[in-house]
Amino acid sequence: MIAIINPDTPVPVIDGLIANGFTPVTIPLCLQVHRPIAGHPDIQLCIVNNTIIYQPAIDSSFLQVLSHTKYQLVRGQTTLLSSYPYDCAYNCAHTGKVAFHNTKVTDNSIKQALKICSDPLIHVNQGYTKCSTCIVDTDAIITSDISIHNAALRNSIDSLLIQPGYIELPGYNYGFIGGASGKCSDTVYFTGHVNHHPDAMQIKHFIEQHNKKIAFLSDLCAIDIGSIFFIDMNT
Repeated sequence: MIAIINPDTPVPVIDGLIANGFTPVTIPLCLQVHRPIAGHPDIQLCIVNNTIIYQPAIDSSFLQVLSHTKYQLVRGQTTLLSSYPYDCAYNCAHTGKVAFHNTKVTDNSIKQALKICSDPLIHVNQGYTKCSTCIVDTDAIITSDISIHNAALRNSIDSLLIQPGYIELPGYNYGFIGGASGKCSDTVYFTGHVNHHPDAMQIKHFIEQHNKKIAFLSDLCAIDIGSIFFIDMNT
């Protein structure tokens, strides 16, 4: 199992992934977007069930690594640009049952992949939905974004609304819980501890309530690295 991560990921987080049996693979920087998010996997990739949709300028050597996974690779149709919302065409949050995104900017290849698996794409005002959404289960999320939270509840997805902030993102005032986490099997992994977050107890309880485990990859404060994507290899 590989873990696709930001090349700027702190060493303690990388060590935590290795200690948990994952092989970290860094995604190349995307030169078309602002440097603080250029290495964020959720800016360049969207995973819809067994399909990985990737931004078209991604380095071919990275695609070679992905070609050895169990996933179908689909080239996205949208070229990323530096200004919002033209940098978030692939930052769509798919729970495995429903997807949330600002549908005005969602890449068409993502829309097609969702249509094939009959998973609805729900419009929200937020473009960075994957950054903003910690996916706990197919029917449970954690977010600090009110538009995502309300859309989830309207579509029978349990949602915990938390206070914004308290997650680090170098280059910005703060980061987001989705970008500081990733789910694999029955465990939600965080880049660091959330004990400093005012809603820490609610976060832990919500995850446990949905019969999932919680793991902290380091003793750092949780840091937004652009999500962690866990990918099965063919071998």
